[in-house]
Amino acid sequence: MIRMARTRPAPFLVVLLFSTAIASPASAQEPSSTAPDAFQAGQVPPPEEHIHPASQTQDHAGMDMPGMDVPSTGMKMDMGRMQGGKAPPDARDSNDYSDGYRNSTLPGYEMADKLSIPKVLVDELEFVSGNEGQGVGWTVLVTKGQDNDKLWLRSQGLKNSRDRLDAESSVEALWWHSKSPFWGTVLGVRQDLGKGATTWLAAGVEGLAPYWFDVQLTAYVGDDGRIAGRAKAGYEVLFTNRLILTSQVETNLYSKRSVDRELGGGFSNVELSGRLRYELSRKFTPYVGFVWERALGGTAAFRRADRELTTERRVVVGLRLWW
Repeated sequence: MIRMARTRPAPFLVVLLFSTAIASPASAQEPSSTAPDAFQAGQVPPPEEHIHPASQTQDHAGMDMPGMDVPSTGMKMDMGRMQGGKAPPDARDSNDYSDGYRNSTLPGYEMADKLSIPKVLVDELEFVSGNEGQGVGWTVLVTKGQDNDKLWLRSQGLKNSRDRLDAESSVEALWWHSKSPFWGTVLGVRQDLGKGATTWLAAGVEGLAPYWFDVQLTAYVGDDGRIAGRAKAGYEVLFTNRLILTSQVETNLYSKRSVDRELGGGFSNVELSGRLRYELSRKFTPYVGFVWERALGGTAAFRRADRELTTERRVVVGLRLWW
């Protein structure tokens, strides 16, 4: 029988195992010298972003794309002058082959603002009935010319049943000139109608004021040394496209009185009117209306001396025509 001898571990083997057990935990906690600083500072680095290859930014500046100029970032595109400049030296002159016609002067092909078109507007042609009797009133305008310059022939007046003309009845020949899209100037002469008629030099402005008010302001210098002025303002209210109310206010003033025409100095009268018309067609319009007039100052004194009323009320029925 073989008897195995009991052996005892060598002392150096025990020491080696013990030292290995102690050194292993320390080496696990100590960072490697090749690790990033974030690991050394005890921070956990963020996970790497998963970027799809198709979404990665590409530098197109180095790519050759025929037919396309792709500027790199920070470069400005010089598009050149978009408008203006001189024509090329070899450009043709349109007048060389236009057979003598220049700038739209071909007959029948003129611009609308260059056409000279006559027009007749009978703004008021009415039968009048009031506390001073019956009569006929009129306001007529005849124009001829282009949009910027026109000749105006204008007349207004009232004749009563006693064959007496109103003191403001007159005929005017005026040159109208456009100063802006809504305003123009007038210059010409005015001739009174009836007894004690005076010839006047006329100058004024007419146009469309804000809020659609038609305005006429005219000054006159007479051959008898008097100075006069006339102001009108009108406004239209459209109840429908055909039913229209036209309201108007007018006043006249004179620097001196006229005994022949029974007009006093200062403001002579003020007149308020309203006419309701229905447009059977644009060129033919019947209307009815009412007129209130008040004589002022010296003119009222003349009427009282003739035993006439200083306030007159008139009902009017008439037609508005143009062609």
